[in-house]
Amino acid sequence: MHKRFEALDAFRGLAALMVAIFHFNVIGVISELTIIRNSFFFVDFFFVLSGFVISYSSINKLSNINDVKSFTVKRFARIWPLHIFMVLLFIPFALVNIFVGVDFGDRFSLYSFIASFFLIQSFVMIGDSWNIPAWSISTEFYTYIIFAFLWLLPLFRNKLILSITIIFISFIFIRFGFGINISIFRCLASFFLGHLAFRYYRKINVKPWMEWAILGVVISLLSHSQNDDLTYIMPFSFFFLVVIFSHETGSISTILKGKHFQMLGLLSYSIYLTHLWFVACLKSLSIITNKLINYQFMYTIDGVRKIDFGFGFNDFIFIPFLAVVVITSKFTYQFIEVKSQQYINGIYFNKTRSYKNR
Repeated sequence: MHKRFEALDAFRGLAALMVAIFHFNVIGVISELTIIRNSFFFVDFFFVLSGFVISYSSINKLSNINDVKSFTVKRFARIWPLHIFMVLLFIPFALVNIFVGVDFGDRFSLYSFIASFFLIQSFVMIGDSWNIPAWSISTEFYTYIIFAFLWLLPLFRNKLILSITIIFISFIFIRFGFGINISIFRCLASFFLGHLAFRYYRKINVKPWMEWAILGVVISLLSHSQNDDLTYIMPFSFFFLVVIFSHETGSISTILKGKHFQMLGLLSYSIYLTHLWFVACLKSLSIITNKLINYQFMYTIDGVRKIDFGFGFNDFIFIPFLAVVVITSKFTYQFIEVKSQQYINGIYFNKTRSYKNR
């Protein structure tokens, strides 16, 4: 039976909330905190954790091409249904872009929709696509496939050199760019760090105090620095965080294993993919109120849209925003994520069994 890493699940939920807060951009104290401005780095945590969890749960099930097909279907069933559901929810914004003349740029173009439909937006889009956070889902899905095929190679199974080489080359591309979209390399670097975390986590003697130490390091890095070096530092910091909290030996893990934190972990994917839709709704509402009653509460400042209701205490708006996101995520988790996985996996594996029984 596979172990469920409850503390890491809870971290995933908290990281998703931090990304949601990062995208909300309210004029006030919270959005100006350095740790909030740096919260986009939590996407690298998702990548590292995925590399760890996928390695733990799947490598013993990958021995031939048919296993890779089954693995790919399961990963597709896990991520695509909610992704495309959210893309479809953005259709009204695309129609406004066409018929009302509100300029959303290329984000809601037909080209962007097709790219999003096939989960290739991170490879072919220069700017943002329909549901902006889904860029990471795009890169992660194809990283899954790369990993599955690599696991079929004896060199990859038995040696660390290939994983280390992928990480090294990925960071080279992240550093220099070479005129291409580096999103996939950002995912590859962190995902294979997660794979190395899986390979090493049983070999490291973790003490309870290490949880406080690594959490302090991560918070300190995100709170006291805003520079390009974090692009290279944070994936390694998350590597150590995943290794240490996978053992669940300290008091922080005990707290994170509480039911409310576990619920956040369960809803993390939905929180991550749904939150920006509500930000888009607020922007549209601001445009409407500006036209009808000359009241605007969302402004573009230095290229960033920020919310300001004009009466102070803007930070309080985070409470209803996060509450709505979490409540909505309960719905999308139960009726989109779970139902779609059951349906797609059921069709595929029933067909596979029928074919084998012929």
